[in-house]
Amino acid sequence: MNLFSAMVAIAAIIGIVAVSRYWFESRHSQAVEREHFERVETELRERIETLERIVTDQREKLRKKIDDL
Repeated sequence: MNLFSAMVAIAAIIGIVAVSRYWFESRHSQAVEREHFERVETELRERIETLERIVTDQREKLRKKIDDL
């Protein structure tokens, strides 16, 4: 193997390592983002359910007061 072939092989190995490192890091960051968005979605769903419960309870109380009259 001459010097040129060795340099090409080293450059190819460095390129493959850089591409695979980028790929693994992007997959990790996507997993972290997905986890964050799922947590936010869960919190928002809980808040919406609470608001729906508040609105529904107030309507029921109002209906009951009207019916009592």
